Amino acid sequence: MKKSIIVLSFLALAFTGCKKEEVKPSEHNKLEEVPLEEKVAYTQTLEWTAFKTPEKIGVKGTFNDIKLNNVKDSGNLLSDLKEATFQIETSTVNTTDGLRDEKLRTAFFAVMSGNIHGKFIDFKDGKVTVEITMNNVTKEKEFGYTATDDMITISGSVDIIADFQGTKAFNSLHELCKELHMGKTWTDVEIKAVVSKK
Repeated sequence: MKKSIIVLSFLALAFTGCKKEEVKPSEHNKLEEVPLEEKVAYTQTLEWTAFKTPEKIGVKGTFNDIKLNNVKDSGNLLSDLKEATFQIETSTVNTTDGLRDEKLRTAFFAVMSGNIHGKFIDFKDGKVTVEITMNNVTKEKEFGYTATDDMITISGSVDIIADFQGTKAFNSLHELCKELHMGKTWTDVEIKAVVSKK
């Protein structure tokens, strides 16, 4: 009987010894709950318009691979885009015409050096200064813009030869398309870019 009591006492001690003590956190051990802020996300689109024929008929297109980087997160569209960079993969040119896209890839962009990339320098009084590198030539161009709280539209034009020394690529495309263009391919290209909050 005495042995039984000793054994039961030992078992009771063993089970209670395994019980976890509830530790109350001290004031300085408490983790402060900080609400997570949602990061502002933006989408971007780009449309270019090139011109052909003496009547200057426009041909519109875009690129499927456009990246916008180094965008700040203040929530103010113009402040967020200042110093932001962009990169365009020229082989992803898209005019919704497969035959035309192939000509642009092989006869124009493949003749140019590298892809297109750049940076938004400053936004002021409806004008934005954009640094653009194309054909290994870097040029600062001024475009117009309109902005709301949620969207900015940037528009302007570049000249393939005057701005980016693209004579070789331009002549390559012009010769390939000379008949279709009725002997006239224009060197200026209009650009419209839209950046908006998701």
